[in-house]
Amino acid sequence: MGKGSLREKKERHEKIINCLRSESYWTSARLCDQLDISYRTLMRDLAELKESGVPIESERGRGGGISIVGRWGLNRLQLNNSEVITLLVSLGITESIKSPILVDNIHSIKSRISSAFPIEQQQIISKVRKRVLIGNIASDKVLQGYVQPQQDVIGDLSDSFFNLTKVKIKYKSANNELTERLIEPHILYLEFPVWYFLCWDDLRKSVRLFRIDRIVHTKKTNMIFKLRRNEILRGRSDKLINHI
Repeated sequence: MGKGSLREKKERHEKIINCLRSESYWTSARLCDQLDISYRTLMRDLAELKESGVPIESERGRGGGISIVGRWGLNRLQLNNSEVITLLVSLGITESIKSPILVDNIHSIKSRISSAFPIEQQQIISKVRKRVLIGNIASDKVLQGYVQPQQDVIGDLSDSFFNLTKVKIKYKSANNELTERLIEPHILYLEFPVWYFLCWDDLRKSVRLFRIDRIVHTKKTNMIFKLRRNEILRGRSDKLINHI
């Protein structure tokens, strides 16, 4: 069997696992249609997956049910959406550092993590991933003025970011000028280890970039906002590099 066939089989096995993870119950006929493979190929693949340790249960016949026992693999962790994003951000940071030891498999790992969850959760995660961007390492000039962000501030900002709600902040500029803002946190951006929010400033009706460690106070609101990613990113593409 050639390399191409082995690669195709591996990809097919991954697709079978992803399907079985996405829903609790499949029939063999439906899996065959979904993957565009024969019943004989499906049965052979399922046997190989079982032999490799994947806990698959199957009933005989094309109408027989097929499922993965329990919450096998990453699903056993029962991560919520924000926890998945935190994990992906951590991998994105590792990727941006370009470590010769760790970076080779990062892209593959991120894809596998994303596909390990039910379809509905994958869709939510995919939308949030596009709003988290990883840039370069922060400059020495930036690091000189950097302080650890306040934990309660981080909590409020995270809630607002994931739930698409506006948040009131008090922001201290580089000149120590303190101003109050009402912001829509659209894009989370990292120049390691400094985090920024690219926001719509509701009071000034314009896009603003806020360093999180300079936000000294927050107050959550129940005001929902709609994403305006293209408008927010316009003119900022030179600074914002890669999404996770």
